[in-house]
Amino acid sequence: MPKRYWARLRVDVDCPLRRGAWYPVERLRPTQVTLEVLGATVSVARQSLDIVSAPPRRWSVVPRPKNPGLFPGVVRYGVCPNCRARVPLTEQPVILRCTRCDEVFDIAWEEQYFLSG
Repeated sequence: MPKRYWARLRVDVDCPLRRGAWYPVERLRPTQVTLEVLGATVSVARQSLDIVSAPPRRWSVVPRPKNPGLFPGVVRYGVCPNCRARVPLTEQPVILRCTRCDEVFDIAWEEQYFLSG
């Protein structure tokens, strides 16, 4: 069975990926990665992505909304590793249950995700 990979954006680039969300990798190439996004495929520059070989099992913490007008008062939000739902984070819980898929995951507070993007 071939090894599976997952990827998420590492930098803020104009592409159809949600910040903090992990996507299945369809193809790894030296400079491009093809991802499965909502039943379609999207190619993204490899250096723009974090790539892992195990399914993500922790909430990503995104330090600021891309469109603050859609999330008034939200300074940071979590992205569910299972269904990609976004949840405003006003406190710092250790674990969080997703209101969309009902799964419970730890939160990756120590990751320095998207702080410079």
